[in-house]
Amino acid sequence: MPIVTGASRILVKTRAGVPAHRLAAGAGRIGFEAEPLFTSIGDERQGLAPSAAWHVLTPSLSMSSQKAWDLCHNLMSGGLALDDVPAPEFAEPDLQQQWVFDQAPAAALAMAGTCMPKPQNGSFPTNPNPYWHRDAAHGQFDLALTAIGDPGTNRVRVAHLDTGYDPNHQALPAHLNVALARNFVDVDHPNEAYDYTDGAVIHSRGHGTGTISVLAGRAFLNQPAIGAAPFAEVVPIRIADSVVLLFNTSAIARAFDYVHSLCADPATRVHVITMSMGGVASRAWADAVNALYEAGVFVVTAAGNNFANLPTHQTVFPARFGRVVAACGVMANEAPYADLGFGLMAGDYGPPKKMRTAISGYTPNIPWAQFGCPGVVNFDGAGTSCATPQVAAAAAIWIQRHQAQLDQYAEPWMRVEAVRKALFDSARGGDVDRIGRGELRVADALNLAPADGATLSKEPPDSAVFPILRLFFGQSLAAPDARQRMLELEALQLSQRAEIEALLPDPSADPAQFDPGKLREIGDALASQSDASDALRNALHASGRRVHVVALPVSVGDPVLADHL
Repeated sequence: MPIVTGASRILVKTRAGVPAHRLAAGAGRIGFEAEPLFTSIGDERQGLAPSAAWHVLTPSLSMSSQKAWDLCHNLMSGGLALDDVPAPEFAEPDLQQQWVFDQAPAAALAMAGTCMPKPQNGSFPTNPNPYWHRDAAHGQFDLALTAIGDPGTNRVRVAHLDTGYDPNHQALPAHLNVALARNFVDVDHPNEAYDYTDGAVIHSRGHGTGTISVLAGRAFLNQPAIGAAPFAEVVPIRIADSVVLLFNTSAIARAFDYVHSLCADPATRVHVITMSMGGVASRAWADAVNALYEAGVFVVTAAGNNFANLPTHQTVFPARFGRVVAACGVMANEAPYADLGFGLMAGDYGPPKKMRTAISGYTPNIPWAQFGCPGVVNFDGAGTSCATPQVAAAAAIWIQRHQAQLDQYAEPWMRVEAVRKALFDSARGGDVDRIGRGELRVADALNLAPADGATLSKEPPDSAVFPILRLFFGQSLAAPDARQRMLELEALQLSQRAEIEALLPDPSADPAQFDPGKLREIGDALASQSDASDALRNALHASGRRVHVVALPVSVGDPVLADHL
């Protein structure tokens, strides 16, 4: 699974709200500091229906992810109760997660200190043209940029969620909107997105500096612009620590909420979100993704990376959500950036249901800026981290050409579907299981006009569920209660590791025909995970030492059951 290192807080959704002062829970008198998680999503002042509000609770004790989940389950079951607050509707740990990338921090620091440009990595396919991903045979960015020219005003706005950026690099986007910048990592710098660690700019890996240059890096020192959409206005948002690429679930949720707030004003509306990170599932993320989709924001996030398909080759969240486009990868020789064996970082893909809303950008061996070295561009950019800003750039180019027509749609979500349809329909097909709808072909996409709104289909709302767990408890597949949904979210998070994914049944199979022995094996594997909560273990073993499986008859391909597959 994506790497989870612990949890220091919990995220609680409650219709009554949580007072913004210290709280106590139950007889143990556990102290909490409470603050809102979302200030825009679900806000009735934006004309939305009243909904439960998310809050961040910081307890006066340290917790592992296991203990954090048990605390969440206890809040829901009544074992603990927040003083003067009704039982919450949902609770989940604010997990600290780590993005899988190809360099250890120490090696990255040493590399950055040299300020020597790195050539393409010969362990992967290469191309004589260092800007090959932009040419007519690949992404067609150069052709598309020539076709649209410089828009001058009314530029498409892209929110870039990453580790921040090097303010001194010469390849920074020409239209970087620092006035809208935000930092959800460093409390001392809330309104700037510089790449900080421990309060100081350092020579770090510079993940965000690299990805923001792939998105919209400008030309400098007689070199061409390295950005795929250098005309775009970019809003930098820092969500993760740069050196070890750590982030909290809440940081991404808050960044999504901030973008949502910008969309309330036409003068600050964001058209595209690009995020080259992800991890285990979150209900708070699902709520945020749904709100952004309804607001008409095209969201693309990285499918994830692995080594020899470990810790998993399955797409991480939020890229796995249906309302998010997952960025997979294709290499210079047009082979999928997948299944590359030991020693080489490869891109994630799957499960099959997800690949319907996945598309591939080009990686590895593309140019990206090096942090701490103002005039240096490396040519070994890698990972789905590099593919993601290309997909965002393709969306920005298409939106820039068709902005007037898109604004005529009756519903904001139609803008998202129109962009997706253009990119998907113009993509060059191939290995659907590994590259999704195909390889980006941006100039070809420009030739496709926005679809008639009446022909567009709305993507169903996203959720973070693991419906197969319901087969163990004999519960309805369609209507689980809140406690069941929390158990499902924890199980879904635990299932994002190779040893459990290998046990999951074929998504095309009839659940009524699932082998009870195999299902017991899944339940035992979940319960045996060292970080599984006592609540989940007890639920799985409620009928005895072995899991009791109730195979409920449902239709083949039931979308509810298939959400995890």
